[in-house]
Amino acid sequence: MRDGQVRRVPWVRQLVIDTGRAAQRRHAIHGLFEVDVTSARAALRPHLFTAFVIHCIATAVAEEPGVQAYRDFRGRQIVFDEVDIGLPVEVEVDGAPFAFTHVLRDAARRTVEDLQQEIHAVKTDPSLSPSVHKAPWAHAYLLLPGFVRVALLGGLHRMPHRQRALAGTVGVTAVGMFGAGAGWGIGFQLHTLSIVIGGIAKRPILFQGRLVEREFLQLTVSADHDVVDGAPAARFVGRLRELLVAGDGITSPVVTRRPA
Repeated sequence: MRDGQVRRVPWVRQLVIDTGRAAQRRHAIHGLFEVDVTSARAALRPHLFTAFVIHCIATAVAEEPGVQAYRDFRGRQIVFDEVDIGLPVEVEVDGAPFAFTHVLRDAARRTVEDLQQEIHAVKTDPSLSPSVHKAPWAHAYLLLPGFVRVALLGGLHRMPHRQRALAGTVGVTAVGMFGAGAGWGIGFQLHTLSIVIGGIAKRPILFQGRLVEREFLQLTVSADHDVVDGAPAARFVGRLRELLVAGDGITSPVVTRRPA
């Protein structure tokens, strides 16, 4: 019997462990749903799709801002006007992949192309993201006792302006950025509202009276039930669905045609 390989665990892995422990304190509700994005994908260049979905998420949040509210330690509810999207971007740390959070600021007022340019730039050169330059603070944070670290992360959402500065107001994880295929995902709940952009499922359906193959985007929406009730969450999901189907933000028109 051969012994397994012994590898050094990257220091950033402890950040993931602490994040998971802190997320257990949130009272999250989850919804899994699908949206027909066949027409939108046909009108988009493939590399723009993630930015398009982020644009639609940010627009829907801006129209229902209560879903990105936070409560501070004084019991007040802070509702931000701008939508800042915290998006994991994979980099290499100590020879191992690690996803750090880059924040797309004021995403609801930006075009799909503008969002894509920033995402591409940060993936190409992670040093362009302010989050990467916080590594010395992360090292100092790891010197604290474990229970203190978890308490700090767990209480971050009670410091709304600090939460926004470090991680944005809404969390979005784009699984499609790391791998292909259909499927949903449920991530750590560190924002009041978190969305996992899952895979694309192809299936035959009756469309305009004919059996055709359509593409369905699979999304997971998670909300902190301590802050967001079911009605605002449902309105947000409904509006997000409308924007995705209509191809909001796509410069060329989205036309739903009867297949030839």
